[in-house]
Amino acid sequence: MVKKLLVFFSIIFAFSACFREAPMMYDGTMNITLYMVFQDSNLGYDLALSNMKVVIKTGNYDNSAFIATTDSAGKAVFNNIPWANYDVDIMEKVKLPYLDSAGVAVPDSFIYLGLVDTSVVYSPDSLGNVIDTVYAIAGAPSEGLKINEIYYTGPINRSNWFYDQYVELYNSSDEVKYLDGMIICRVYHMLDRVTYAFQFPGTPLTGNEYPVQPGEFVVVATDAYDHRLTIPKSINLSKADWEFVNSADVNDYDNPNVPNINNIIPGKNTDFLINLVSNVIVLADGSDANVMDQLDINTVVDCVEYSSSSDHIKDIDKVLDRGWAGTGNQRYSGQSVERILPGFDTNNSFNDFIIINPPTPGWQH
Repeated sequence: MVKKLLVFFSIIFAFSACFREAPMMYDGTMNITLYMVFQDSNLGYDLALSNMKVVIKTGNYDNSAFIATTDSAGKAVFNNIPWANYDVDIMEKVKLPYLDSAGVAVPDSFIYLGLVDTSVVYSPDSLGNVIDTVYAIAGAPSEGLKINEIYYTGPINRSNWFYDQYVELYNSSDEVKYLDGMIICRVYHMLDRVTYAFQFPGTPLTGNEYPVQPGEFVVVATDAYDHRLTIPKSINLSKADWEFVNSADVNDYDNPNVPNINNIIPGKNTDFLINLVSNVIVLADGSDANVMDQLDINTVVDCVEYSSSSDHIKDIDKVLDRGWAGTGNQRYSGQSVERILPGFDTNNSFNDFIIINPPTPGWQH
């Protein structure tokens, strides 16, 4: 009998190239040679990735993109392309032989690898050449409730409109999870400064009134409103699953058709709003609702830090998030950050998230 082992992995690339200054000239040509290699000692792999599509993109020339396919040695070659900075953009599924515990290929058994990249930029050397090896490491979707997408930048506009923000959750497990009593926070300075905390109704940990089915997305909107009525390039959140509401904010929009997640910080009289360039968003189980004296780290279910700056100084403990999402994502760009695959989580948001346009509330791009 033919045995098919279907294990869907997400691959995060670790590049050995270093960042350099942006090129001073763009009128020449350059050559990029990349060797794609998959190494994983736990799975027993050390091999070249052949017949795989590799895309490189640059924003220097109207977002030009170039495509090459790796040969049997895993080599992808881009010759005589415009002189510029290039980002490798890969989303490819590759079938590899399944290896047993001794590292021997099992006949007619396979692993399917989902290949993705991190947002590392290649710059030309003085001669316009780049030669590098791209090492791939395997990771799997992490089970449970995750922060899947954060839209924080606001739409393209000149009116300082950013009230169409939202946080999207996703249940990546194969069992029902419950939102009862869970808290969504905005934090600063590790976990000792919680600036916003909104809690779902219900009893934390034991409640089962607000289920999230396996594979289900949950959109929590700052204002559950069709923001296109105000800013045409914005998005429609009138059918969000939940809405942040602060009863102390007399001007806070409240859609009567969307259930509320409510502010729990005494004296706070503003809606749930997050910074347009840098912040930390936490999903906690709600067992520690007294957030004024800091949030108990043991209650954190998921944590995502984002920042537009590549020189960002970490504002959350690395045990919760070793990197940050959204490098280069600018305010009023109309772009969000979303996990490369629903539920994929290595506790390093630099690897786990990509910038997307437009935002996708309630579905994956």
